[in-house]
Amino acid sequence: MKHPTLPPLALALAATLLGGCSMIPAYHRPAAPVAATWPAEPGAPTAAEEGKTAAADLPWQTFFGDPRLRELIELALANNRDLRVAVLNIEQARAQFQIKRADQFPTVGVAVARTPTASGNSAVNVYSAGVGISNWELDFFGRLGSLKEAARAQYLATEEGRKATQTSLIASVANGYLNLLADNELLELTRQTLATRADSLKLTRLRLDHGAASELDSRQAEFLFEGAQVALAQQQRQRAQDENALVLLLGQPLPRDFFAAVAPPRLSDAALLTELPAGLPSSVLVNRPDVRQAEQQLIAANA
Repeated sequence: MKHPTLPPLALALAATLLGGCSMIPAYHRPAAPVAATWPAEPGAPTAAEEGKTAAADLPWQTFFGDPRLRELIELALANNRDLRVAVLNIEQARAQFQIKRADQFPTVGVAVARTPTASGNSAVNVYSAGVGISNWELDFFGRLGSLKEAARAQYLATEEGRKATQTSLIASVANGYLNLLADNELLELTRQTLATRADSLKLTRLRLDHGAASELDSRQAEFLFEGAQVALAQQQRQRAQDENALVLLLGQPLPRDFFAAVAPPRLSDAALLTELPAGLPSSVLVNRPDVRQAEQQLIAANA
């Protein structure tokens, strides 16, 4: 008795349909609990400004107009160890994603074998060759697809983690550079104050010698002069600490004569930082790398 058999085309079609079945839950991004537009208040972005490219979509070079600050950021990006680790993690996640993706396809192998046989008084070699398909699991319930989707989401989360690390590093270098500029201005002001206190003390002592000032006036002038000396020492120490913090971010000492070659800009300089367009409240939130990283990790956990 013969049993009816399905033609090869029907088997292939059935395998394709079964392979398309997936138990992965559909992911839908929830609505952000923020306003879709800025409030209509004085100083809020206008409709024309909202149509511009958002700050999150601009390269970091656009943010800073000072070429020396851009030089420091490039040094930090090249030397920072945390960023190197983040890049290596991306390579690892990308490789894992490629492995999971390859598991969905059959592996084709070619084999050649030689079998020696005896025939009477002579030896005969029998050669055989074949093409085989191995290491392939039909993805009935989307298990392999789920693993691939999880690996892909994990890779994207790792990429967003690198962006978050890079953004944090750039912001830290910029803050460190601005701190140094502020320290320079405070040092200049403190030195001017010290010079003024020294002149005042000299004048008070001269008046004391001629009977035009009292001993109390002289003591007060000395107190103010010594206070200015202490303030100068404190400000010098603060600048040294801020420079050391910036050096740690850069991974190397500051370039020689970094501030001596050209007078550093002042914090009030309009060209120091670039005026950037504001984004919509909701887009500002979802464009944050740490938020996108958390979203991809959620997708990977649910895959």
